[in-house]
Amino acid sequence: MAKTLNTQQPVTTDQDEAKKQRKKQAKREAKLMLELADARKDVQRAEQKFSKAQSNLEASRSHLRHIEEELAQIRNNHTAQPEPPVVTAPVEQTSIPDQGES
Repeated sequence: MAKTLNTQQPVTTDQDEAKKQRKKQAKREAKLMLELADARKDVQRAEQKFSKAQSNLEASRSHLRHIEEELAQIRNNHTAQPEPPVVTAPVEQTSIPDQGES
């Protein structure tokens, strides 16, 4: 029997190769799309944390200003009303008798 030449073999491998390449590319795209979704979630979480931290910072600054104002008010009241001088009674000095030398 005579062998017949199969000319479709190279075409089939080219088609298979192109199919493999498209499959690889689709796989890479899917992987990158998942990474992109994860990165977006990370950014969203970071923005939420930043917003919360910024809110906490503003609350702390407000509390600090309130305390500083309260302290300033106390100090102003203290300097506006000087303390009366403290009068002390004179202390008597008593002499201790010398003990004789022996």
